[in-house]
Amino acid sequence: MTLSAFLSVIVLLAIGFVVFNILSIYLKYRKSSYKDASGNSFLQILFDKGNYGEFLIFSRLEKLERHHRLLTNVYLPKSDGSTTEIDILMIAETGIYVFESKNYSGWIFGDEKGRN
Repeated sequence: MTLSAFLSVIVLLAIGFVVFNILSIYLKYRKSSYKDASGNSFLQILFDKGNYGEFLIFSRLEKLERHHRLLTNVYLPKSDGSTTEIDILMIAETGIYVFESKNYSGWIFGDEKGRN
């Protein structure tokens, strides 16, 4: 096998891998109610790291067997007149759960008084 044929096979395998991953994400997206809850299209979750992380959390939470309701991108007023956003809010029989999604690698630091 020549070097160019070998490289062609490698490129085709890489393209196949990418297509398979995109198709897998698309099928998961189609089964989910994330689009209806968030308004985010498939392309928005595919090309936006933050939206993709939120989608992954939402798709896991909606599989929970107990009765619950999921809300996305909920804006709440703050005392200074501005608003804050909650990525995912789950209302369940056992309580209200707030999820802040960060699709980053590495350490994340913060506290309730920190701006960033």
